[in-house]
Amino acid sequence: MINAKNVKIHRIYVLVLLVSTAISFGAGGCNSNPGGVKGEKYKKTSGIYGTIKVSGSTTMSNLMSLWCQGFSDIYHDTNCIVESFGSRKVPTDLVDGKIDIGMMSEPMSGNDIVDFKNAYGYDPTDIKVAINMIVVLVNRENPIDCITIDELDGIYSNTYQCQGATDISTWGSLNLEGKWQNASIVPYGRTSLSGTYDVFRSLALCDGNYKNSVKEMASSRDIVDFVSKDINSIGYCSAGYLTSGVKTVKVGKSKDNCYPPKPEFAISKQYPFTRNLYIYPRENPSKDMEKIIKEFLKYILSKDGQEAVFEAGLINLPADVISSESKKLTN
Repeated sequence: MINAKNVKIHRIYVLVLLVSTAISFGAGGCNSNPGGVKGEKYKKTSGIYGTIKVSGSTTMSNLMSLWCQGFSDIYHDTNCIVESFGSRKVPTDLVDGKIDIGMMSEPMSGNDIVDFKNAYGYDPTDIKVAINMIVVLVNRENPIDCITIDELDGIYSNTYQCQGATDISTWGSLNLEGKWQNASIVPYGRTSLSGTYDVFRSLALCDGNYKNSVKEMASSRDIVDFVSKDINSIGYCSAGYLTSGVKTVKVGKSKDNCYPPKPEFAISKQYPFTRNLYIYPRENPSKDMEKIIKEFLKYILSKDGQEAVFEAGLINLPADVISSESKKLTN
C-alpha cells in the first residue's frame, strides 16, 4: 500500500512538470500532432499492486512521471521510484538488479547487451516508446535562422570530421552583422553521462570530439536556463524543455535544406536530429515478467500512454510501430 504522504509529494511533482511542459509548447511550437494519437485504450485488469523502480534518461523524466501518475490513477496501490541520472547508468543498474525499467535516449551498446545477457541469460528487450527531436537553441534575441551540420561541427568540435567543417568561434563567422559580428559563441552541451551527448556527437560532430570550451550541463533544463540568460550562447537539448527565453534554429545539411524541429519533419526524417526513446525492462516479457511491470509496459504503448507522450512535448509513435513494439510483450 502506498504511503499517503508519498502520493501527495508525487502528484505535486507531476503538476510542476505539467506547468513546465505547457510553457515549452508555447515557446517551441512543437505541440503538433498531425496524425493523432494512435493505439488502443488501456484495459484495466486485477491484481496489480507494488512499486516500480526506474532510472535513466533525464530527457524522459517528465514523460515517465506522467506515465507513473496515469498508471497509479488506475491502480491506486502502485507507485514509482524514478531516478534520472542519464542513459549511461541504465545498463549497470539493470545488470545489478537495482531497477525494473531503464529509460534510454539511445540504444544499448553492443558491450552493454553482452553484459546484460551474461547476467540474465537472455538479450535485453528494447521497446520504442516515443520519438524525440534534439533541438539547437539560441537566446531569443539572436537573429540566426538556419545552421548547417558542418557549422555545428565547427562550433562544437575540435576534430572537424563533418565534410566542409572548419573552426567557428564568433557569430560573425555565421554571417551575423552589427553587434554580433565579433561576439564569441558560447556553446553549451550535455555531460558524457547523457544519451543526448552521444547522439549529438554522432549526428552533429560526425563522431568527432567535443571542444574543451563546451560548457557541460547535467540536464536539458540547465541548458535552456543558461542559454536564455546568455545572449551569445548556443545549446542543444530535447525539444520538450523549451521556454520563452530561447528560440530554436532550423538545421540542415545545407542552407537550402534547413528544417525546423516540427513533428512532420521528424517523422519524414527531413529534420536531421531525430531519435527514438527506449525503455528496457530487466525481466523477459515472454517468460516470467512480474505482472505489474508487464501491465505498465502495456499502458505505455496504449493510447493513454501515448497521450502522455504528446502531453510531455514529444512525438507519439505511429500505429505500425505501436503494433510491432506491443508484440515484444507477448512473443
